Amino acid sequence: MKLLFVLLTLILTNINYGNAEEYLSLDSAVREALESNPEIKAARSRWQSYTKIPSQVATLPNPTIGVRFKNVSFSEITLGDDPRSDVQAFIIQEIPFPGKLSSKKKIALEKSESQKWAVDSTSRRIIANLKEAYYDWFFISKSIDITKRNKDLLETFVRTTEVKYEVGKGIQQDVLKAQVELSTFIQRIELLEMKRQIIEARIKNILNRPQQSDLGIPEEIDKSILNISIDQFYEIAKNKSPTLKQMSEMVDSKQEELKLARKQYYPDFVLQATYFSRDGGSQQLDNLWQVGLGLKVPLYFWRKEKLGVQEAELNLKEVKEIYEDTTNTILFEIKDKYITANTAEKLMGLYRNGIIPQSRISLESAISGYQVGDVDFLTLLSSIVTLFNFEIEYYKQLSQYQISLARLEEITGVDLI
Repeated sequence: MKLLFVLLTLILTNINYGNAEEYLSLDSAVREALESNPEIKAARSRWQSYTKIPSQVATLPNPTIGVRFKNVSFSEITLGDDPRSDVQAFIIQEIPFPGKLSSKKKIALEKSESQKWAVDSTSRRIIANLKEAYYDWFFISKSIDITKRNKDLLETFVRTTEVKYEVGKGIQQDVLKAQVELSTFIQRIELLEMKRQIIEARIKNILNRPQQSDLGIPEEIDKSILNISIDQFYEIAKNKSPTLKQMSEMVDSKQEELKLARKQYYPDFVLQATYFSRDGGSQQLDNLWQVGLGLKVPLYFWRKEKLGVQEAELNLKEVKEIYEDTTNTILFEIKDKYITANTAEKLMGLYRNGIIPQSRISLESAISGYQVGDVDFLTLLSSIVTLFNFEIEYYKQLSQYQISLARLEEITGVDLI
């Protein structure tokens, strides 16, 4: 009977025994993901590439530089003898209408800023995925520990029922029921181990670790504090959500693109300068130079510039609609995750302060009654399974609570964990 009380102490105090593996903390996993995750690194590189665009589009088009030779005869070289013959060196520079280059630069800057927020959005999404996987990993690990402890306790009762049956103080039905329940716990452990391996593979993928590497075990999770109201979350999301910030920059970019499209009605300038060398070394003819200014006239504006403005207007309308839809989706997700977190928090308090303590007292009473013969084995077994299920459910709600906070972090751009 002494062994029964030892095992009972283990299950009631929730001791994690026989675990000497190295811990992987959530903080270290987050830092590793930010440094090593390929998707985050790709987003950073994409943003950095966008930062190189503004200077390019704000610079004048490359000039055309060339030479020409003009001769007035097919039979002889007339350079230096005939004033109509010359060697020309020329340069042609296109100059966009004032305001066009600045608009292109502003568009590029806004797109670059949009990509900067995209990096933040990608990072928060990856970290939220990591936290969700980590909390699932913690829950599965806890479930395995609890299941193993209950299996050990049940094995002791199986041996006890077998002894009672052998000496004629028990019934065969109790022995069979205990063995069936024990097999069920063994099956649960196998399924949980499978789930743990899958979750560990997911975490390694996020951390960009080799699948054959050792991940260790999760640290104990402390419940985070949620002291922000749902209305505050709405306001925070409107001001800090990386996704909305990214979309806002895209709206600004499309508005500037519309301004640029309207500026295409204005002509661009073409500046040309030419130097004529006519003497060919004879020093008999003077050299000449000339400059010219031309205009690139939007002559076919009804087929080009007009449609360009209409295209820009439709693009702007599209982005505004997407921004509004994204805002509505984010507000819905905030409410969804907030309600989930609040519900999980209430259930955790109910399990921790009421149901689990009462179930432990009930199990203690059932064990005492079973030892003196006042409680049958099925009642004792029911008490064990009931406490087991409630302990599993508590950690399930803790995991769900933390996952909801992780998703709120991703959506709103505020740190909660």
